[in-house]
Amino acid sequence: MRTKRIVTTALAAAALTGAACLTGMTATASAAVTGIPATSNVPHPGGPLVTANGASGSQATTVSLNWSGYAATSKKGFTYVHTTFVQPAITCPGVADQWTSNWAGLDGYNTDTVEQDGTFAHCGGSGNTTPKYEAWYEMYPANSVNVFAVHAGDIIDASVSYAGGQFSLTVSDLSTGKTSTTTATCSSCARASAEWIIERPELCNNAGTKCFLTELADFGTSTMSGDEAQVTGGNVKGVAGFTNFPIDMIDPASGGGFISLDTVSALNAKSFTATWDRSGNTFPISG
Repeated sequence: MRTKRIVTTALAAAALTGAACLTGMTATASAAVTGIPATSNVPHPGGPLVTANGASGSQATTVSLNWSGYAATSKKGFTYVHTTFVQPAITCPGVADQWTSNWAGLDGYNTDTVEQDGTFAHCGGSGNTTPKYEAWYEMYPANSVNVFAVHAGDIIDASVSYAGGQFSLTVSDLSTGKTSTTTATCSSCARASAEWIIERPELCNNAGTKCFLTELADFGTSTMSGDEAQVTGGNVKGVAGFTNFPIDMIDPASGGGFISLDTVSALNAKSFTATWDRSGNTFPISG
């Protein structure tokens, strides 16, 4: 298991880049969010990886402000990605804007489109002390769409496939029998990567003019299994069968550098486990 790291390289605001709620967004240097009433926040689980550049020397691990897990790339277009996980129970300490999301998808690692589905959990209700869980899909840059409620401990199966110019996004709760399949076309989707991700989502106000990355809700541990993918003309293989990249989710640290929000294990066949370390801070995303 990789241990959590504090990287001491200076992390300049100009080195933080990414695309999120709106095309071409960049992350700003502030680590606090003001002026966005919680009641108007619109969730956007999913979206492209927001990179955090600035590490010195060789860096085998991708450092991201919003993603953790694994991504795979290939010279051939991906046609399938899949994962199964137990919906992690989150702990809600009464702090606003704490979320986490498990999903599988195509694109977003090195492109600006994302085709993905999975679940999110957040702390809601009176005093932000009630865990809430939902399944969703997204064809970014279109907004994510919630499809049905899930519960902590449910077994979730998520996949995205591509054939004949059409994407098929299926998320199922194997514990309750609920399932949702959505089909969509996308001429600009490159299918350049496959991902298995635990993410802190983005929230935006209703007008979409103020957006930010949430804090990472305490999910304890979460194992994503059956992590498979396929490329055009190829066989279905586990993530280790492709060129793959571990991803660390981080927050900028005081005085420069950054600190990890969760710890992602090495691959074990077709699975890995993420362990929550800390919630971090909300992080503004501005156009």
